[in-house]
Amino acid sequence: MGSTYSTADTTDASGSSTSNNNNVHNVNGFTPKEANYLSNLRDLLRRQETQQKSSDYSCLTSVWKYSQLLALKELTSSSSSPHDVTNIETQLMQQYPQQIELINNRCLQLDIIVSSNPDTLKAASRLSNALQHIICNNDEGGKNHFLEFVSNMIWRHGRGCNQRHTLDFIWNVCALNATAAELSSGDVIEVCCQTASMLHYMQQNEDAFNLQSMELHEPRVVATEATIIQALTSSLNEYVTKTREHEHNFAGYGVTNNSNSASSNNGGAEGCITKREFSEWQRKIVPDLLYCSVVRMFEVLFFPPELPSHLLSDLPKNTKNSIFQKYSRPFPILESSKEFTTKTTTKGGDLTVVSSPVFGSNARSEGISDSANHAAAAVSTLLSPPILAFTSISTTKFGEKWHRLYAGADGWTFQKLEHAIMGYDGPTLLVIKASSKQNESVTLGAYTAAKWERNKRDFFGVPDCFLFQLVPTLRVLKSLPKMGTRGGHYMYFHSNTNTQNLNPSKKDEFAEGLGFGGTVRTPRLFIDCHLEECRASSKDTSFEEGHLGVTPSDDPFSSTFSPSGGASTSSTLHIESLEVFAVGDRGTIMRGFQAQNHYRDIADSTLRNARTVDKAAFLGDMRNGVIETKAFAHRGQVDGRAHGCLKDDGKANGM
Repeated sequence: MGSTYSTADTTDASGSSTSNNNNVHNVNGFTPKEANYLSNLRDLLRRQETQQKSSDYSCLTSVWKYSQLLALKELTSSSSSPHDVTNIETQLMQQYPQQIELINNRCLQLDIIVSSNPDTLKAASRLSNALQHIICNNDEGGKNHFLEFVSNMIWRHGRGCNQRHTLDFIWNVCALNATAAELSSGDVIEVCCQTASMLHYMQQNEDAFNLQSMELHEPRVVATEATIIQALTSSLNEYVTKTREHEHNFAGYGVTNNSNSASSNNGGAEGCITKREFSEWQRKIVPDLLYCSVVRMFEVLFFPPELPSHLLSDLPKNTKNSIFQKYSRPFPILESSKEFTTKTTTKGGDLTVVSSPVFGSNARSEGISDSANHAAAAVSTLLSPPILAFTSISTTKFGEKWHRLYAGADGWTFQKLEHAIMGYDGPTLLVIKASSKQNESVTLGAYTAAKWERNKRDFFGVPDCFLFQLVPTLRVLKSLPKMGTRGGHYMYFHSNTNTQNLNPSKKDEFAEGLGFGGTVRTPRLFIDCHLEECRASSKDTSFEEGHLGVTPSDDPFSSTFSPSGGASTSSTLHIESLEVFAVGDRGTIMRGFQAQNHYRDIADSTLRNARTVDKAAFLGDMRNGVIETKAFAHRGQVDGRAHGCLKDDGKANGM
């Protein structure tokens, strides 16, 4: 089995690595100041929630507002009582009206976020009710119990230690009763994805919201969100079904099922999962799903984002130990490669519009009326659900920067694709949107950390790569270790466009195009050199087994049916769009483009040298007939007349 692709660092709210356990003064991973702040927050919430029992998501709103008020109070060293929210707000309003207005606006924005989608409202209500239960009904442990809860939810003690507690909380959020052993897979995925949506919008600026109409400026693309949620749910159900079948088939060979649920002996309800099954699926397919949704949401909720710079001028200068924290964008936006590949520079703040058939646009629709005026385009505030899916696979690989290297709109030729990716020395993500003969839509592709190499009629690359299918069912097929001569077929790129073929009539035995896995004649995932078809198969020796493309069918009328063996192990798809992205942190991407620019400079220099010829030698070759031409044909004719010998009949020889 391949390695897990999650490398999300365990960080505190400030983004620094967890090292709190080394400080003897820390309580549950918090500094004394943070512990005092959280204790006051708990007391304030308990007083308000017990005085007025609430419904829907009001507890979530209270935490969001009170955490910011207390953070501002700590920052300004206000003398107001930490146990009276009205007193705190009144006193701060007198001294810092703009800051209080911002906090109130953020609360209105949360209302807009939650009401923008009925599923978000449902998830927010569930989270709020579970949080209210933690705050109001846990008197045994007092403040330490609350501190421990927050510490576990934001992973202050480390990933391996706290992930179980996060999953326990999610289970309580989704469970209809405390003793539920199984939950609906769709409910668990829905809560995670909607929590990620709330996280995304809670960190947006004010220009993402219309406070007068109480709406988002850009309506959410609900259909795309539903597609990705369904892809994750299908992936979870598929994994659980296979696991239960395996446990059932090997029940007599010492394999036991310790889930202690109705799923034992393959008897679990379809579409229902146990906590153990979800944990195993998440660890294998989307290791960072909880981190990029629930964990980071609770970080922002309890340690709110810092105030805008224009509101910090009249506040105390020493903000080093502020409760307010600076967060990076939770999910990246698409960017163009022109920032690194063009010689000219653009004005600061200009946006190069990137529109993707899979990931959406990086600009607001109202800002793209004039394609020549990129400066008028504003950055989109929408969350791209497909990017959320990739971030849940690995925040390290996909959680920072995405620069598009190639798209079909750049030129639908293999030469254009080749020019776009060659020389770039960094991780890349290949994304294909395709369709079957039955018009079934599929999104699939591959990730690789190795650079592409031209016309190498063999496989290359490193084990840090995987194949994936995003839609209709998320699948991540990791690379397998090379065993002797078996495996290691990670990347393949072959084109005859730049190779000399001394015998053009001889058919090339190698597949022309790019691919991953398989053999040089039939790669497992393959794009032909015409960029028209994509072939995908279910197994080889270099990647984990699993279907890519259309799921094989036993139906003889299906396009994936093989007369010889029932369901086929491969499928052929028509490519609708093809994109390649440079992914990683900014430093990695910058080094990758620097290598590509150097590569292109060398190629241009070589081409210029090839075009520079010795004129004297060129003319000599023409005279000697090495280069066929009629430019000097008259020389032979004149030479024949001048040196011909006259015969007796008066005619010259050679004439």
